[in-house]
Amino acid sequence: MNYQPPVEYQHRSRTPGLGAGITSIVSAVLSPVAAVVSIPLGVAAVASQISRYNQGNDAWWIGALAFAALAVLLSIVAIVCGLVAVFRAGRMNAGRVTGIIGLAIMAVNVFGVAFMVLLVLGSGQGS
Repeated sequence: MNYQPPVEYQHRSRTPGLGAGITSIVSAVLSPVAAVVSIPLGVAAVASQISRYNQGNDAWWIGALAFAALAVLLSIVAIVCGLVAVFRAGRMNAGRVTGIIGLAIMAVNVFGVAFMVLLVLGSGQGS
């Protein structure tokens, strides 16, 4: 016999926004990783176009732009999830704390990620 407790005994999560806060932290940590990976691919793309033996190979550019776009997307996800976590938590709880930590990490990383993405996008201007 399967017994389901009444609805009033089922308690909801006592930490609203915790999932969004954790997502914010993970995205804020992975965003600069994707941006750093895009730089060597951009350099390889420039070197590939300079080389006379490998003309027309656009795979390096596609990889560099994909990682740059991933870095920008992860930055946006980190900021949005951090804000959702902070505003969804009614009081100072684990959800709000993780949201604040994710936003703080992203505040430190945002200029570095923007610089790396612009570096990759700018390397394609000369070709």
